[in-house]
Amino acid sequence: MTQSHSSPTRPATLVEGLEQLSAGVALVAGQRLGPYRLVKALGEGGMGVVWLADQVEPFERKVAIKLSNQKLSSGLSQAYFEVERQAMATMVHPYIAHIYDAGALPGGAMEFVAGGTLDEYVSKNKPGLDDCAALLALVCQGVQYAHQRGLIHRDLKPANILIADVAGKPMPKIIDFGIAIGVDSARAVGVGGSAGTRAYMAPEQLNPNTEGIDVRADVYALGAILVETLCLALDISLARLNSNSLRSLLSAAAYTTDNNGERIAAVPALRAQIKRIPKPLRAIALKAMADDRNQRYESAAAFADDLSRWRERRPVLATRGGRLYAVRCFINRYRGASALGFLTLVSLVAGLVVAAYGLNQAQHARALAETRREQAEKLVGYMLGDFAAKLGQVGKLDLIDDVAKQALTYLTQANDPDAHSAIQRAAALRTIGDLQTQRGQWAEAKKTFAVAEQALDFAESAEPGTSELLFERAQVAYWLGYCEYVKRKFDAAKVHWRRYLDYAQRLQPLTKSEGTGLLETASAMNNLGTASFENGELKGAAKYFDESIAIKNALLSKNMDDSDLAFSIARSLSWQAKTQEAGGDLRGAMRSYLNQLALCEKFLKVMPSVVKWRYEAAVARQWVGVLALQTGDSELAKVQLTAAENEFSKLHQLEPAQRGWQDALANTRSSLAWTSLLSSNPLVAQQQIDKARELYEMPVDISAMSINWRRSAATAWFRAAQIAKARNQNANAAVLGNRAIEAFERLIEIDPTDRKSVVALAIAATAEDRPHTAFLRRIQSLLVTISVRQPDALVLDALMRTHILLREFSEASNIQSQLNSMGYHHPDYQAFLVKHQGATP
Repeated sequence: MTQSHSSPTRPATLVEGLEQLSAGVALVAGQRLGPYRLVKALGEGGMGVVWLADQVEPFERKVAIKLSNQKLSSGLSQAYFEVERQAMATMVHPYIAHIYDAGALPGGAMEFVAGGTLDEYVSKNKPGLDDCAALLALVCQGVQYAHQRGLIHRDLKPANILIADVAGKPMPKIIDFGIAIGVDSARAVGVGGSAGTRAYMAPEQLNPNTEGIDVRADVYALGAILVETLCLALDISLARLNSNSLRSLLSAAAYTTDNNGERIAAVPALRAQIKRIPKPLRAIALKAMADDRNQRYESAAAFADDLSRWRERRPVLATRGGRLYAVRCFINRYRGASALGFLTLVSLVAGLVVAAYGLNQAQHARALAETRREQAEKLVGYMLGDFAAKLGQVGKLDLIDDVAKQALTYLTQANDPDAHSAIQRAAALRTIGDLQTQRGQWAEAKKTFAVAEQALDFAESAEPGTSELLFERAQVAYWLGYCEYVKRKFDAAKVHWRRYLDYAQRLQPLTKSEGTGLLETASAMNNLGTASFENGELKGAAKYFDESIAIKNALLSKNMDDSDLAFSIARSLSWQAKTQEAGGDLRGAMRSYLNQLALCEKFLKVMPSVVKWRYEAAVARQWVGVLALQTGDSELAKVQLTAAENEFSKLHQLEPAQRGWQDALANTRSSLAWTSLLSSNPLVAQQQIDKARELYEMPVDISAMSINWRRSAATAWFRAAQIAKARNQNANAAVLGNRAIEAFERLIEIDPTDRKSVVALAIAATAEDRPHTAFLRRIQSLLVTISVRQPDALVLDALMRTHILLREFSEASNIQSQLNSMGYHHPDYQAFLVKHQGATP
């Protein structure tokens, strides 16, 4: 389901004081304009004055207000203000200044960005060229977003890009859409005259013609901004020069022009300075600023992609460096392993052929063949391991598919002369299987791991019980179990993971000094715990998690700085908490999450910018808040959920495309809304649930989203329905409630055994008091099936509700007694019992 974005909700702006604007009365600090109190003038431009103001109601926050310049005709200035206000009101993006109030004020009230402009930031901080390129790539993302929503900015320049400090990192905010025009992506747009800032205007924008302009006019401006930013970072003076002169200098032309269009000789010293900008970056800028727009990047996104290529030391599309240039980029990108990598790269072609041929030749060629074979398999491991991981980070794993297929053909057909060769081949096969799982090729991965096991069978027959063999056995057993686990075949997964545990325990005495066997044992136990949990075997799961955490804590005590091990403990604590919660031990679950949070905070003190620790800490806070709510401590819930929301918001701003972070932020806001509702504050709850729904209702392909994301979105609609009901908006509540139930039903159609979706549907249906007996019976049947396998507190709660509504009071009473013995005191559960008081003895 896709929903279009309308303008944000317009708060009811008071008219008090606004009549002074039309009367031309001079404005002063302290003056009240509706809900805003002017603080100070921030600056004055051609169209108006920007004021810093305090919004005093309904929220307290700093805002920026643009008010028209009284020197201009009111009609013209109001027209430009209306364009900007409407343009910015339709856009919600982290790299575009957000408008809060598109109501009565001429320019609206928008997000206040405390930092300076892009050129001021670069001049003051002198970031490296890599950082400059990264910053410009973010600006491109914001521009691309505007283009996708039908707007050409037309006045992009450093002064219209503010830099905010977010978690110690610069974040751009594009402003001033006052002369933006609508765009049809299929064709250029005609304009009546030139508008913009001359130094950044494309030729077709500077001298309009019948062909009009398109998004590539903004691309041209981005190219000019890139050059200016790089020059400022390198302390290269650009006095009197415009984009034409910059382009001339970049291309080493003999003449250039000044800001007035006058032809002047290029200064040799300046040309030498310009050459300090790396050639690929100069090529990117030249392509963006090409006179012929057909030679420019087709979009701001394409421009950003080439900047990313340069930062990642990949060949940029703007250059034509040929194969030698591509090789240089590869070596620069993997400088640490370039010498060995280059030699083994040469060996790939020779090694694969020689190894396959040499194994069947005379004895005197065998040694050479084995050497080439080993080199080839090491290269396979590198190409499909470290190299594939880098490609995965940028979503380019498809580029290595052919390499994987060729390598798999070779590795499947090869014969092993000894145990070491067999183990090495199995390791290479395991790497390919790992890649296949990342590509979602589960059946192919299982076949690959099976071939790896065959190689290990040969190795064990030739040389049994070595640490090298046991370690590889353990890894392959893990992956075979994982392939079953993701298909929700938990019993089959446990069979493989018990083998994983056996190999790990046999490895322990052989690896006492480095502790490899102990660590693998702890990992195997954690995996068995997750499969047991999903299978409803809560006591067994708890035992596995306890033992895994104990082993890891013992290892951590010997090396307190091992952050990877500590992070593994944090994840195990999270699973331990989930198991305790499912068993009804809510306070025990809260203690586990608090232990997880304490561990995260300890490592955040020494590595505050590491994202995985920040995210893990926020998740722990979120769940402490949810459990506090369930146990009736609404104050603790509010504190922890607010802290989690703050961190998730920062992470989401850092990487808006990361759906997991967006879901976490929306989920936390949804829980905050529920906290406010249970605290008898439905108005605040409404504001918070609206923020959550805004994230879930951003245009996306719903079918491509994960089950968890879709379930969370449906839960937000359900909570919105309950909040609307509390505010006596019954018609809206019914619409939202039906929408939530329909969404849960679609999830159950996908997987009827999904415990969370079935429970959510039951809670939503019983909250609506639906009288349809057949509907409740169907839900009850699903719950009974699940409760046999996994009788946790949430399942029993939902099942009890269906019994009450079906007037099966004896069954409901039995379940209620069971929940009481488990210490289950969810506020919503208690509220349901109060509502249906007398239904059970």
